[in-house]
Amino acid sequence: MKKLIFILLKYGMRFIYFFMKLFTPVGDKAVFLSRQSDKPSENFLLLRDELQRVSPSTKCEFYCRLGLKSEMGLSYALLMLRQMKALAGARLCFTESYCIPISVLRHKKQLRVVQIWHSMVAVKKFGWQTVDMPEGTASDIAGIMDMHKGYDLVAVGSEYMRQFFAEAMNTPIEKILPLGTPVADRLLDSAGQYNELRERFYDEYPQARGKKIAVWLPTMRRDYPIDCDDMINGFDCERYVLVAKLHPLDRHTVISGKNAITDKKFTTEQAIILSDAVISDYSGAAAEAALLDKPVYFFIPDTERYSAECGINVNPAEVFPNVSFSAPEALADAVISEKASDADIALVKKMLCGGCDGHSTEKIVRLALKLND
Repeated sequence: MKKLIFILLKYGMRFIYFFMKLFTPVGDKAVFLSRQSDKPSENFLLLRDELQRVSPSTKCEFYCRLGLKSEMGLSYALLMLRQMKALAGARLCFTESYCIPISVLRHKKQLRVVQIWHSMVAVKKFGWQTVDMPEGTASDIAGIMDMHKGYDLVAVGSEYMRQFFAEAMNTPIEKILPLGTPVADRLLDSAGQYNELRERFYDEYPQARGKKIAVWLPTMRRDYPIDCDDMINGFDCERYVLVAKLHPLDRHTVISGKNAITDKKFTTEQAIILSDAVISDYSGAAAEAALLDKPVYFFIPDTERYSAECGINVNPAEVFPNVSFSAPEALADAVISEKASDADIALVKKMLCGGCDGHSTEKIVRLALKLND
């Protein structure tokens, strides 16, 4: 029954879209579609600004709605109709998520679709890599709904990431380019905020003043807590303070003891900027830290379980062995002793965000408009 519903949805949309295309002329318009949030992301806004700088006549329209809030409900169905109408008359589309109208419909040849995704890396598996897994989509539904079909260009963070995105999106690797993302450009410009953010941090947490700051940014585990007590206790020293920022959806991990600051006053980006070191695991935050040349360490006590449940493309223990730890005491000792060498820092940066050079927004827009042809 569920398969039948999706089949009817798909072909019903195609039927309606046929007439929308017939009666909607293509104009100088770019549409931005997303299921990641209810408002345009920073990536979208930066692309809009660059697009209007390069092509002032291009009209930009945004159609954004957090899919989890209204998945296939009436309001989302109405939004998809608006998205379809916009696509029928556009020459350019940007998206940062899987968007049903992009993938299931047959578009005019003039439309060019650019996928920038919502992360420059795919440390964790997603899309076609996770079909029929606990965290993924059923393979028959993914096939019916043409999941991730229809992209002309996909921007990723590095050469190393191309193959993973090609697999996850079932897209020819020739269309996956290591261009970086607009947010990466802005992050590279943010390094000058370091001193100001440090002072704000010390004002909020006076006990940290005079110490170096290690920021721990773990990704979410859906059904179990991260065993972190020993790692936190390892930061009982005069040189470093540990700042823990759990994933907003983590309902299981508990931070206890006096050796860690559980912060909710600074954004993840601000915490990375003001840090002296970043502790990650399978999170895309590692790429943001590497982009700013921060020493990145990987605390991965649960690789086997996490890989079985979610799937990982990058096993830090294999790719970054010098800075990856499953033993919490060893991780704390490595951070405090500043074990990460210049070569370790450079390797993480190359593998995760080597395509980010501060000009990602410009490159994406020029390729989208075919200005390099």
